[in-house]
Amino acid sequence: MSDLDFTICCTVTFFSKKRRTSPNLNNGKYCPHLVIKVSEQLLGVNFIDGEDVTVDKQIGANALPVNEDIDYSVLQVCTEFFIVEGSAIVGERFVKEVFQHQ
Repeated sequence: MSDLDFTICCTVTFFSKKRRTSPNLNNGKYCPHLVIKVSEQLLGVNFIDGEDVTVDKQIGANALPVNEDIDYSVLQVCTEFFIVEGSAIVGERFVKEVFQHQ
């Protein structure tokens, strides 16, 4: 999946002790990295929509890959990841579905 033709549907939780404000997942401007827990692989994403963030609560969100030079194929159903901003881990959870675009 090195082509950027898919959407990552995931469940996320943001940690209250790591963020001063909740990110807006709906404006297309929140672009953290996902770090795959078992491999520590760093993957840049852009959150494009999701539920309103309530810290320490599990919510649904959708993201797009942002770097065409990176292999995102590790993002499969049930893949667990951390959400990273710079060097801070601000959240975590897992992939629910991967939607291929036609």
